[in-house]
Amino acid sequence: MPRFFVLLWLGVLSLKLAAATPAAVIATESKDRVTLSNGLVSAALALQTGNLLDLRLDGRSVLAEPAYLDWQDGRQRRLSAARMELRARPADTAGDRAEVAFVQTWSGQADTPAFDVELHYVLVAGERALRMFAVFRHPAAYPAAGFGQSRFVLRLRDELFETIAVDDDRFRELPPNDTPTEMLGPKESMRFTAGPWKGGVTDKYHYFTDVGDHFFHGWTGAKSKLGCWVVYGSTEDATGGPTRQHNTAHWGRMLFKILTCGHYGSPGIEVAAGESWEKIYGPWMIYLNSGADPRALQADAARQSLAERAAFPPAWLDHPAFAPAAARGAVVGRLVITDPQAPAQTAARAWIGLAASAPDWQQQSLGYQTWARADADGRFDLGAVRPGRYTLYAYTDGVLGEFRRDGVEVTASGRLDLGELNWTPLRRGRQLWQIGTPDRTAREFRHGDDYRHWGLWLEYPKDFPSDVAFTIGQSDPRRDWNYAQVTRPGPDGKTYVGTTWRVIFDIDSPPAKGDAVLRFAFAASHNAALRVRLDDHPLGENKKFGSDNAVARAGIHGQYSTWDLAFPAQLLTPGHHVLTLEQSAGGAPFKNVMYDCLRLEVP
Repeated sequence: MPRFFVLLWLGVLSLKLAAATPAAVIATESKDRVTLSNGLVSAALALQTGNLLDLRLDGRSVLAEPAYLDWQDGRQRRLSAARMELRARPADTAGDRAEVAFVQTWSGQADTPAFDVELHYVLVAGERALRMFAVFRHPAAYPAAGFGQSRFVLRLRDELFETIAVDDDRFRELPPNDTPTEMLGPKESMRFTAGPWKGGVTDKYHYFTDVGDHFFHGWTGAKSKLGCWVVYGSTEDATGGPTRQHNTAHWGRMLFKILTCGHYGSPGIEVAAGESWEKIYGPWMIYLNSGADPRALQADAARQSLAERAAFPPAWLDHPAFAPAAARGAVVGRLVITDPQAPAQTAARAWIGLAASAPDWQQQSLGYQTWARADADGRFDLGAVRPGRYTLYAYTDGVLGEFRRDGVEVTASGRLDLGELNWTPLRRGRQLWQIGTPDRTAREFRHGDDYRHWGLWLEYPKDFPSDVAFTIGQSDPRRDWNYAQVTRPGPDGKTYVGTTWRVIFDIDSPPAKGDAVLRFAFAASHNAALRVRLDDHPLGENKKFGSDNAVARAGIHGQYSTWDLAFPAQLLTPGHHVLTLEQSAGGAPFKNVMYDCLRLEVP
């Protein structure tokens, strides 16, 4: 073989060997920062604040400004006087890993929330990612403290990233950061006022997502062929279960890993004086990829998220607040639904979860929850569960209410088989009629499949100039039942007044004696008051609604709740009847109830 080709072959071989052997991780400290590098990714970290000053893939910097951890108790709080600790030194891991922790102890000042906070960065050899996790701690000696939101925040470079990628539906190009806007209402809604994007509306809530099935989101660049993603393998740290909604990314090249989020009525963190509490959030990674078009980069991030889920709990995470694989257990079983009035109902794709016994799992934030979907036969496998005593919950589309089983004990390395769990959904009587399908959303109603845009509440007076009048057996929920019972402008065009909906139905023969029950399932509500009448008979009033603000935030669900309203069945005489639903609270455009379903059951 000619010498030139021998040298070329040896050069290619050496490149292949170099690619197969990842470069060692190194950590270098200077006056104001510590820098981690593995030959692919480098990250510069500020010594006192723990801010991510610079993040590079193959030498290209992706951040427009330093990224940071914050938590909010009415004021934005950040690490400001942290001490840097090198928890895993490359010299001690044979160059395989470096871990840097930034630890801040509560100052003792009464005007600051009483928490100790840790932020950890981990760089692993051969990975195009910076791994992270955070720990919040409240010793029993500390006074009561709380915060409503905590998150890790990145702003990416405008010239490198233009396509937001939350999921398959929300994958679109957004205008440059300097595009002028005007504020709409609420303040998060903005309209572009110049350039090719003029007239378009952007709103961070349009990019919120449910926790349950979501494990990655990010930004890509068609010209740069770069992707920057938040990827994680578990949602056990999430507050409020699989229906909790949280921010992902939005215009301005913003990218987030949300730790706690109080939007849509979800709980924040509240710890009492004398209460000892600690919680680890994460791990997650800032994953970087390159060399392909935006859709291919998204597909690669999806594969990475699947790998993270398969590898959870990761072996590299060594912290007292984190339960390693050997300390965790599993719960398996099969959910079977038996409902004589809906014999075809199954538990296929039901959500099955382990959480504390109280309060409502939607309002739990201090502990951990593990959720998974059942398979087509209702079988479930909840793996990698932290040891403890739980309540098992289940809910599924088509069933009003939820299943629960208390006293589920999870032990280290244990595999608890609950066998067949029989769920007979609660019925108050024979179902006479139903509007909607129980699924904890308003998806099947008007605008329920087209809701992530600004100003839907303004469409109500146009769509229903005389309010909703729904005739059982004739009307179509997708056309004739609005996704939310909102207010409307009053006669002066300035104030907002409540609205009155009517449900019209016929009774062929009187039901048996006893109580009929009008069963409400609400997908959301906001500062509402609902009065209910049957013909000329007042049946009841409900003012115990939440304030999840789902309508203003372009959602079709917030905090799920139910209300069973009993009344004498003798009122259901043969003939024509009108059920009146008066949402009486006015004065603002966003006071509303959002129905999941409405059902009449009779003896």
